[in-house]
Amino acid sequence: MKNITILLFLIILSNFSFAHEKKYTGFNSPESVVEGNDGYIYVSEIGERDKEGDGKIRRIDKKGNISTVATGLYDPKGIVFYKEKLYVTDRDVILEVNLNGTWSVFASTIAFPKTPVFLNDIDVDSNGNFYITDTGNFETSGVVFKMNMAGNITILFDETNKNNKAPNGVLPIGKNKILLIDWGGELFEANTITKKIIKLGDGFPGGDGLAIKNKTIYISSWKEGKIYKFKDGNSTVIAEGFKAAADIALSKDKNHLIIPDMKAGTVTIFPLKK
Repeated sequence: MKNITILLFLIILSNFSFAHEKKYTGFNSPESVVEGNDGYIYVSEIGERDKEGDGKIRRIDKKGNISTVATGLYDPKGIVFYKEKLYVTDRDVILEVNLNGTWSVFASTIAFPKTPVFLNDIDVDSNGNFYITDTGNFETSGVVFKMNMAGNITILFDETNKNNKAPNGVLPIGKNKILLIDWGGELFEANTITKKIIKLGDGFPGGDGLAIKNKTIYISSWKEGKIYKFKDGNSTVIAEGFKAAADIALSKDKNHLIIPDMKAGTVTIFPLKK
């Protein structure tokens, strides 16, 4: 009986990879992360919300040293690395940040066909098309935008689509397809040409970040402080205990999740089971 109990314990433990490989501390409201082609991890740091000028982009190098890349931002959130530059959502504009710390507004508020309320996540496909979410009032009125490298922005989805409510995380997954996680906890696959949005699942309250490895989708729940994996219609918690798991990213080697915890002020490198 004792051996059976131990075996069951090990099985349960194997489903929760609590052995966080590395945890970095000292961040002030880290919201989003991305690993660059240089192997460094870049972190958007909001600072004090709605305080102009205290937002930053921080960097974790290969030795674990943390430094500041850019300062003077407002409330930077989504971050993506493309062609040796960073593109960041900051309240109602998109910033282009050089790795030497200089930055400029890449797309201003007036570049948007609908005035942004709460720009949140950003990601890019292999053709240089950016996908940007505006979570709106966190219940309805959300918008998903598409932007090209010329800074031209169009609306992909808005309140006229019943499945588009308060989009948060966005992730391109192939030709003309993106994943969306809604703040209300629903996971969707959207076709950017037909404009059809299909619900894949739900139960992820405060849905924030998305990552994908093969056909397994990883979802962060900001409200629950949990990380889920979703495959074939089924979801499983693989990590928990975070205060506010924000916008996650997959590492370049695809063997780790990078998890910013906004309330705890940490960034965790979490090993995925192979």
